[in-house]
Amino acid sequence: MPAPRPLTLCPPPNLDWSRPGTPAAPDFGDIYFSTDGGLDETRTVFLGGCGLPKGWQETKCFTIAELGFGSGLNFLATWQLWEKTKPKDGRLHFVSVEKYPFDKDTLSQALSAWPELAGKAETLLKQWPGRVRGLHRLHFGDVSLTLVHDDIVPALESMNMQANAWFLDGFSPSKNPDMWSADVMNKLASLSAAGARLASFTVAGSVRRALTDAGFDVERKEGFGRKRHRLEAYLPGLGRGFPKNDSPQPMIIGAGIGGLSLAQGFIRRGIVPKVIEDPDHIAASGNAAALIKPRFDLQDRPESRFFLSSYLYALEFYQGFSLTQGVEHRGKNKKEKARYLKLLSQNPLPDDHITESANGALFLPQALAIDPLGFKQSILSNVDYEAKKLEELPVGRTPVFLAPGYGIHALLPDWPLRYSRGQLSWAQSHSDFQGAVSYGGYALNVKDELLIGATHDRLVPAENPFDLKDENDRKNLEQFETHLGLKPNPSETPSRASVRVTTSDTLPAIGKTRTGIRVLTGLGSRGFVFAPLLAEAIISDYLGEPLPIEQRVWEKFSASRLFN
Repeated sequence: MPAPRPLTLCPPPNLDWSRPGTPAAPDFGDIYFSTDGGLDETRTVFLGGCGLPKGWQETKCFTIAELGFGSGLNFLATWQLWEKTKPKDGRLHFVSVEKYPFDKDTLSQALSAWPELAGKAETLLKQWPGRVRGLHRLHFGDVSLTLVHDDIVPALESMNMQANAWFLDGFSPSKNPDMWSADVMNKLASLSAAGARLASFTVAGSVRRALTDAGFDVERKEGFGRKRHRLEAYLPGLGRGFPKNDSPQPMIIGAGIGGLSLAQGFIRRGIVPKVIEDPDHIAASGNAAALIKPRFDLQDRPESRFFLSSYLYALEFYQGFSLTQGVEHRGKNKKEKARYLKLLSQNPLPDDHITESANGALFLPQALAIDPLGFKQSILSNVDYEAKKLEELPVGRTPVFLAPGYGIHALLPDWPLRYSRGQLSWAQSHSDFQGAVSYGGYALNVKDELLIGATHDRLVPAENPFDLKDENDRKNLEQFETHLGLKPNPSETPSRASVRVTTSDTLPAIGKTRTGIRVLTGLGSRGFVFAPLLAEAIISDYLGEPLPIEQRVWEKFSASRLFN
């Protein structure tokens, strides 16, 4: 068995900026876009070659996949055309693979060559994930971009989609043969909808033969600029039907962070869900604050990549609900502190996301403390909301999405889940404490007081988990003093308790019950970070859209594992 690979950033591209008008990749003997006019080349070779915009006029949801994101020029040009010609209520998915992603500054430099795309380039740069490995979903209104930062074969294996069009824009086949192999072309066919179109700048014989063998009808067309020919291909068959937004109203059970994330995913698509909340259920979504910070893993595993991509996704998801930015993360012991130093040396996130604090701990400059209650109120104001107790799961043709937090123990009592109680405490503000710190527990200033939490105790059968315990308040304040060396004074503000739901392997659980109900549970203490991207994945699967997480993650998190 090979040794575990450390989780690091993707390697940067080796760029040569000496050529006027375009960066070059000397390792591949190629340039990123044509010096004869890169934007016109994109419009001719890829957009025109795939029959756009006519192709997306025929459906509510259209998916374009690309090999070679590079500078992002193809994506921005596609987005520009979409805005001018999109169908009513349409959605566009753009999925793109890149082994050597640009840093934010390098991407900005490359895109500065296209002033007419400046506004869209700026919007892209604000969400740019840098060279973080794995899948990253970015939203721009009715356009979603899914970046796959990986080598070509594992990238394609990670995808779950049916593409309507392909842009093959890797470096030339003679310099980068792995991207144009027969295995890759067969994989493209398996990820394509019937009737999919494909376009490329190259007409190399090996590429044409590989596409033909994979089932595509291939043609040579007049080239652009100095190139004599370009390639168009078509996958025979009738295009699949796409889900429409006029299906029965989805019902979401639960208004904790799982249910709210599902609701926001539907709202983003112009679908108004019904949200049912148990009025007696105290969820963490009603807490005064929550920390958005990454879970780290030293090894490069599917779940490790998800931990980072879900964190980056959550930072965008909670825009407008931030209480403070920047979180110091202190180790509880020497072993954990040594692990943090190793994380810093591996550098799994860009430098503006992870560094060393003055105390020798991790400092996460982009991490957030958010206002969960404000976020909840914002979401519920845009849905069909009802507060009522549910004695059993609803049945019928209405699609049901189950995310009730602790309430799942009553609705799915046979599921092997674990429950732990967490209590938050309040103290008076301390003149020597500012910002937000985590140390196993966490502390931050909220409205001129100090919020400290949270206990982590296995739920005792028959106890009311929401009853407050004085000993829990004492424990929280003692932990604060132990780790920060500051003595807190209790506040008069009442404490608050809620319940975490976890699985035996501490990973989330998503999937379906035997009756077809979709479930989001097992989020543990990371619900505010994990739920937004997992909800996006569940809704994408329901609507037949490209998944925003790796196929291996989807399978690894499947709730069916709980019963094996």
